[in-house]
Amino acid sequence: MALFGHHAKAIIDLEIMGHELTPDTTTEHVVFAAVSLLILTLMAYGAFALVRDVFRWRRRAAR
Repeated sequence: MALFGHHAKAIIDLEIMGHELTPDTTTEHVVFAAVSLLILTLMAYGAFALVRDVFRWRRRAAR
């Protein structure tokens, strides 16, 4: 969905450091998709690690 963010320009204006974010070329789309995938992967791992650690803490507290 983030890949098609530039099509939602009428709804959301995204600016980064004063520059409008609208990927136009294929390279810009690929870079934007790669960065989005990296961010989503890191967020998913963070959620996984949080759940894993909570279960570990609960197991230790139950001993």
